Amino acid sequence: MPARFRHVLIPHAFLPSSLLAAVSLPDIGLVMFLALIAVASIAGGTSASLLTIGHRRMQILLSLTGGVMLGVGMLHLLPHAFFQLAHDIDRTAFWLLVGFFLMFLLERAFHGHAHHSAEGNHDDHDHGHDAVPAPCSHTPHAASSRWAWLGAFAGLALHSLADGAALAASVQADGEHGAGLLSGFATFVAIVLHKPFDSLMIATLMIASGMQAGRRRIVTLIYATMVPLGTVAFRASLGLAPEHAEDILGIAMAMAAGAFLCIAAADLLPEVEFHSHDRLLLTAALTVGIALAWGMTVLEHASGMHTLHAGEHEVHSHDHGQGQAP
Repeated sequence: MPARFRHVLIPHAFLPSSLLAAVSLPDIGLVMFLALIAVASIAGGTSASLLTIGHRRMQILLSLTGGVMLGVGMLHLLPHAFFQLAHDIDRTAFWLLVGFFLMFLLERAFHGHAHHSAEGNHDDHDHGHDAVPAPCSHTPHAASSRWAWLGAFAGLALHSLADGAALAASVQADGEHGAGLLSGFATFVAIVLHKPFDSLMIATLMIASGMQAGRRRIVTLIYATMVPLGTVAFRASLGLAPEHAEDILGIAMAMAAGAFLCIAAADLLPEVEFHSHDRLLLTAALTVGIALAWGMTVLEHASGMHTLHAGEHEVHSHDHGQGQAP
């Protein structure tokens, strides 16, 4: 990230000069994002024994989150991947497909996003509708299995590592365009909205298996570290091969776009057949989610262009001053 973009959004008085020289605004924002994602994961896991999310509310929230992930994947991650891969549409599409397929295999192997196990009892208003089981939902036998939670944890932990890489790549790419603290914001929102549901599902399965509260808290804390671990691993990979940093960033963002598309499809497509009774409400939630993703992308781009123009103005003013006679 160019040095002239690093301190645009934070006054120097708030940080020591040595820290300002070593840490950029995107890095500060990344640490904040990771902390909030960890808090969201812990909150979702600890709330499992305190509340029950009804069927309708769960579907509305999943439609909203699915819309955000779909919008971020297509409007933010994919264009950035295309740019990082030197405008090579064939390579971009290939890695998009790889990301989609790998996430599909992960879903198939672990049923990582079977959120229906975390819904609890349906809302009273839903009792009059046909009780059609949703695909990939856990049967009562599977939900009460002693180790059912382990498969969900394994799949979602791998998914969280990929989320961490996607967030790091997004922050890196946005930071190079001067987005400052907003670098990677759209990707962060897509991840942080989904984490409480994933953690809630794991905790619900642990409760059903009879696991003690202390052990559930330990598993929840471990799961909350997965996204930061993915971020650290991705940043380390960039350091190991700096000459291929552009390609690594582009491939990571294209794969993240494919993974986001797969996750959104896994959450949204069952609604077409199994939730027709709330079609208008769920479609509205999906529309709001896509609109939010679009708005966040526009906000990031506007911030990047603002800081870029500010830097260019500073450079032009400096050049103009040098051209003047003393």
